[in-house]
Amino acid sequence: MLQRALHLNSTRAALNALLREDGRDPVLAHRLGLAPGAAMALCWLHQPLARRVGEGPAFMLGFDDSCAGRWLPTELRSALDGSPLPVRSLRGARHGLAQSWVRTENLSHNFLDGTLAAVLRRPSNPSRLLALTAGHVLGAGIGSASGDDIIFQYDGEDTSSFSGRLFDWQPNFEGLPADTRIDAALAEVSIAALAPLAARPADWPRGVAPTFADDRLRLRTRGREIGGDSPGFLSARLCVAGDLSKVYRLQDALCWRSAEATEAGDSGAPVWNDRDELVAIHAGAAPEGALLNAVAVPITPILDWAGAQLVRRGEPLLRQTMPRDSAVPLAPAAVSPAAPSGGPSSKAVTLARTMWGEARGEAGDGMAAVAHVVLNRVARQTYWGRDVIAVCQKPWQFSCWNRNDPNLPQLLRVDGSDARFRLALDLAGRLLAQPRPQREAADPTRRATHYHTCSLNPRPRWALGREPCARIGAHLFYNDIA
Repeated sequence: MLQRALHLNSTRAALNALLREDGRDPVLAHRLGLAPGAAMALCWLHQPLARRVGEGPAFMLGFDDSCAGRWLPTELRSALDGSPLPVRSLRGARHGLAQSWVRTENLSHNFLDGTLAAVLRRPSNPSRLLALTAGHVLGAGIGSASGDDIIFQYDGEDTSSFSGRLFDWQPNFEGLPADTRIDAALAEVSIAALAPLAARPADWPRGVAPTFADDRLRLRTRGREIGGDSPGFLSARLCVAGDLSKVYRLQDALCWRSAEATEAGDSGAPVWNDRDELVAIHAGAAPEGALLNAVAVPITPILDWAGAQLVRRGEPLLRQTMPRDSAVPLAPAAVSPAAPSGGPSSKAVTLARTMWGEARGEAGDGMAAVAHVVLNRVARQTYWGRDVIAVCQKPWQFSCWNRNDPNLPQLLRVDGSDARFRLALDLAGRLLAQPRPQREAADPTRRATHYHTCSLNPRPRWALGREPCARIGAHLFYNDIA
């Protein structure tokens, strides 16, 4: 059983890599036993969670109409050792459809409506609560930004509402196409606003849990529950509300069979198991031909990304302390320009100012990428500087610190009243608290030390003849500059 799991996991990882490259990796395609035309036409993959060894196909693969029938595989070669794995192939596959509904809405940059999934708590400030929903619900509108006005509407006869402020989201819809394992958004909400919901204990999950093959699942939306089963893994392109300019690749999502079709407006809705534990949040409808019809994002990677914990059934909304091992310590919600006693360190503040100055118009991943470049330069221990402050303020490196930059006074003045700076502080605190091996393993820039905006033409001299190692938001990143 363990050996089979190793074969399936390694092959799924290889298929995900092929999807990320849109099939443009002939070596990897050949290793998996896929014809080049089939690799280019691959749209999605689904791995059922088999109840018994050898039960059914190892994967279901969806291909677009450009895939000739003779290219459709009946088996793959294991990425582990080349042994055969049975697959079922479908042609004429389309994008999955990301969905939303009326309970959650970005009033500042409206694009979709969605559903509240759960409430999370930050360890650094237990009284600071975050409402969780799907990222494409609150972040896909043109111009969406931290601090946007968000409204939440209660179900049923109680038509009252409460408001919040957009804090962060994934994926970054300004930098599509994107590869992500997360489709989630966080909005800051007050304890007082959640009081009516706190009086409805049945609407709060008992905890979080992974998904197992024999789980019975329930999608809680529109004031009722939709049952289902047969969970498995899915990697596919999702299209937000049918808008082909908003297509992103969701990897290792949960795909399952709901008893009835989901509707526009269900995105973000919680998926519970029969023990009232939250296992995922709904992302959309599965690609045509996938047999299973609902796609969701597992809750564990969402919590890891958010650096937060679930507020559980029966737990008081107001808490003064958190368990010591609850999560990585985070920066406080607001600070003055000079770090106060007990607040974030001066290096955290300087790093946050750099992130804000270089990428405040982007989602959290864009600002975090700038922080990774700073920390990668610190790790090099070269003329760039040997600590965070020296690297950030090195003359003529990060332009936001240039003395002739017209925005420098604003950079030095910004404080916690600015939502984007609060996000930068939060991210800076988390990154600085991480052990270096853990931080570097998760570095989306692939240890880059340089970047420039995608629109810059001509490119800087140092970038000539070099290939970017990553594109994140509005920037191209490089890790091969001496």
